[in-house]
Amino acid sequence: MSNLILFPHEAFSRSEIDSAFSEEHRAALKAGWKTVFYDHDALTQGDTGITVQGLPVTTLSQKLILRGWMLPGEIYAKLYESVRSKGYQLVTTPEAYEEAHYLPLAYPLIKEQTSRTTWISGDDIESAWQLYSNFADSDVIIKDWVKSAKNRWNDGCFIPAGTDEKRFKGIYKVFREERGNLFNRGIVLRKFMPLISHGNDMRGMPLVEETRLFFWNGKPVVLPLPNSALPPDGIKRWEDIAGRFKSPFITIDVAALTDGTYKIVETGDGGVSGLPVDLNPMLFYRSLSECVNQ
Repeated sequence: MSNLILFPHEAFSRSEIDSAFSEEHRAALKAGWKTVFYDHDALTQGDTGITVQGLPVTTLSQKLILRGWMLPGEIYAKLYESVRSKGYQLVTTPEAYEEAHYLPLAYPLIKEQTSRTTWISGDDIESAWQLYSNFADSDVIIKDWVKSAKNRWNDGCFIPAGTDEKRFKGIYKVFREERGNLFNRGIVLRKFMPLISHGNDMRGMPLVEETRLFFWNGKPVVLPLPNSALPPDGIKRWEDIAGRFKSPFITIDVAALTDGTYKIVETGDGGVSGLPVDLNPMLFYRSLSECVNQ
């Protein structure tokens, strides 16, 4: 397939790349990609007509790879349909997007390589408290189906073992207030994984080493750096897991635990996952092009 990437454009200017993606956009062009833009603000505000107004019509069933902001599954589905109305097809279907994006949907595929996880739909506080009964003797992380409020680590994210109902609900309320309108689908509780850390930041959040791996059809887009947080046997186990997903383009975040094991922290859709700060955008887009064109 020809190399074509869909980026968000700057607000109020269909011809300018969203400034947050300017470095990636330059790298993609230099690596030989063609790019087109969509209106992220219009999309999230429900105006799907404007979303792809600047996208030229094609009759070629042109394949598109998204590189943009994280989207709820139902909004991604609207983007998928919007670009299809112009003759394009995002390589990741809405169903495949949700499988990688939402932890409860990814969990059956990764559960032997991650921490014990339970969840509910919605945000009922009493149901969340009942869910916590599964972890009475464990430290726990609370999050929604996508994100936590780790910026409020001590009072809205980390739940120590044996936390009573009053304290649990206090942490829950801080978490829910922090997520606000960004709250996604439901409540997730995960057994805390003691990751190797280099102390805590000023908010009390552990400073851990994680490695984000991008995969295309189950194979790494870019091989990780030698000092990455990966087991001695490399990334074979993560390739096997990546190959289980419906999406051709996903991410898997891996971290080392204090007991010497390695676990998956989270998975994500490759189109809306940020590049690690130590990953050269030019290398990424050149390698992605090679993967796509194999």
